Amino acid sequence: MMNLNLKKLAFSLLVAGCSVTIASAQNYKKGDNLLNIGAGFGGGFGTPIGLSFEHGFSDKISGGAYVSYSSKKEALGAWGDYKYSYILTAARASYHFSFGGDKLDPYIGAILGYNIASAKWSGSGTAPASASAGGVIYGGHAGARYFFSDKIGIFAEVGYGVGNLNAGVTFKF
Repeated sequence: MMNLNLKKLAFSLLVAGCSVTIASAQNYKKGDNLLNIGAGFGGGFGTPIGLSFEHGFSDKISGGAYVSYSSKKEALGAWGDYKYSYILTAARASYHFSFGGDKLDPYIGAILGYNIASAKWSGSGTAPASASAGGVIYGGHAGARYFFSDKIGIFAEVGYGVGNLNAGVTFKF
């Protein structure tokens, strides 16, 4: 149900953004290097702290890498608790729209990568189980960057993958 609502929100943002027409220069262009530093919310991985980099391969397409770390605890009462840790690495690609003016960079995209997960027990007695695992992670995103200056701004993304909402600061160089 949550994923369906997020998909509806992302689609609504995309449709609303496509209906806006602003006659000004596009903020994103070929050759731009974009660095996002932020936090994610939702998605079941705890609160991921992430870093993504993208290079502009054309006036519409950028690609790069994403890495994040998150952890969360699950308390099991008097017995103890588990601490789950996740290290996510992924390739990332985005399609940039040409509306939005010279300060706004709206985009949609996808990630494909690997999740390294571990679980550690802390409590009385023998641990029921502690394990490390990993697996493929994939997802899509719809977002925008708003630049306060030529080089510094903020970003927000909704989607499915690492976090349902990711937000933070962005740099262009």
